[in-house]
Amino acid sequence: MSVGRGTRLPGRTDVLIVGGGPVGLALACALRTAGVDHVVVERRSAPAPYSRAAALHARTLESLAAVGVADDMVARGRPGRAFAARDGEQVLLTTPFDELDTPFPFVLAIPQETTEQVLEARLNDLGGGVHRGHTVLDVRRQYPGSTVLVSDDDTGAVQAVQARYVVGCDGIHSTVRERVGIPFRGHDRPHNFALIEFVMDWSGPEGEISFFFSPEGLLAVSHLPGDRYRIVALVDDDTPTPDLAAVQEMLDLRGPSAAGAKVRSLEMVSIWQVRHRLADTFADGPVFLVGDAAHVHSPVGAQGLNTGIQDALNLAWKLAAVLDGTASPGLLDTYDAERRPMAEGLLAFTAQLHDVSTMSDPASIHLRNSMLATLGRLPEFSSYLANRLAQLSVSYGGGAGTPKPAVGDRMPPRPGMSEGLGWSMLLPPDADLDAATRAAADSPTAISVAVSADLPHAVLVRPDGHVALTAPAAAAADLPARLRTWLNSR
Repeated sequence: MSVGRGTRLPGRTDVLIVGGGPVGLALACALRTAGVDHVVVERRSAPAPYSRAAALHARTLESLAAVGVADDMVARGRPGRAFAARDGEQVLLTTPFDELDTPFPFVLAIPQETTEQVLEARLNDLGGGVHRGHTVLDVRRQYPGSTVLVSDDDTGAVQAVQARYVVGCDGIHSTVRERVGIPFRGHDRPHNFALIEFVMDWSGPEGEISFFFSPEGLLAVSHLPGDRYRIVALVDDDTPTPDLAAVQEMLDLRGPSAAGAKVRSLEMVSIWQVRHRLADTFADGPVFLVGDAAHVHSPVGAQGLNTGIQDALNLAWKLAAVLDGTASPGLLDTYDAERRPMAEGLLAFTAQLHDVSTMSDPASIHLRNSMLATLGRLPEFSSYLANRLAQLSVSYGGGAGTPKPAVGDRMPPRPGMSEGLGWSMLLPPDADLDAATRAAADSPTAISVAVSADLPHAVLVRPDGHVALTAPAAAAADLPARLRTWLNSR
């Protein structure tokens, strides 16, 4: 449900979210869960029926569990055990998602349309909603926040909304980014991709997202819920919009010959050019950029939407802590400090995947396939790649040389950790549980306390699942007091 068309926007809010796609909706759900006053505005009248993102990785599902939608996503998606690189019938390399240390050991094939529907339904259940049919015209800095001019697309009326913080979740052509004046640097890659959803019969690989490295060009195939399939295919610059016969030819030439693919109907076809862009900063005073407004890159690896949701969860708990007074405003500086370097590394990673996937020279293709086949026989490499693609290896640093999990590392979910966007203190078995529990009870920040047998030391885990502080078992009870200092010293 959206907020009724023609409904006047509030004149003031703590957080104005510009963009009601999956990233904006995830941020809104997180803020609503934390009790933060906010408003979401979106130009579209309804979720887009088709879109580019159709895979949710394990780390994203962990984050979505914190806002109460992961189980619904899994129920409406199709879990896959791996990404697989193939050369016709030959498997070159697989990524073992089913071996990951996570409650969600798979990649979930799910249309972005469904992701948006589930998130918006959750936001409605939490008492929130989206003001659809509203377009942001301008963002004007006005200490201590901003004044945002918003047009009602039905009536043409323009309204000013004063917001303490503004978050641009409005995509690659972000109005927020442009009005604030943040450069969006990068380049267009010399490749076009076709994105096609269709119904077909075939006996090809199932339970995975398959990448066929054919001399005719890359073809990635995933099975969506029901009888729908999706392919992402490298195409030439002058390729016309593919019809059913052209899609059939792509599968015949690039996929496994034994699969016997038979396309029955087309649901959606689009062609786009790959862009690599990175904003100079993800934060400018009280204005933040999240998702495609901050970074865009090749679709190879299915990292875009997943990264945007991680941006949203990183920012949400920090906004909540600053607005409720338990943290100093300086905590918000860590959003750009943590997420932009991560996105910069991601652009480099996806560029490598892109270049490897789009080779056209026969000699290079042969060498690539031979190298992938060799790497595919190394369990260590397959495990590394699975963790990297699933975004479980993201760390914000600060703990080099210490036992894992170190400060900044992701803490894999363990029994007893806080539900939702809460803080958790996990103790090794030899820590004083009673003393740690008493210390947590005295903290102005609510902290769940539990014992985890596989920890070498005590850890204090942030609401986004990363380690904030560590301590030897004997000093575990000091962590809540240290947290108060940590939150107010950023």
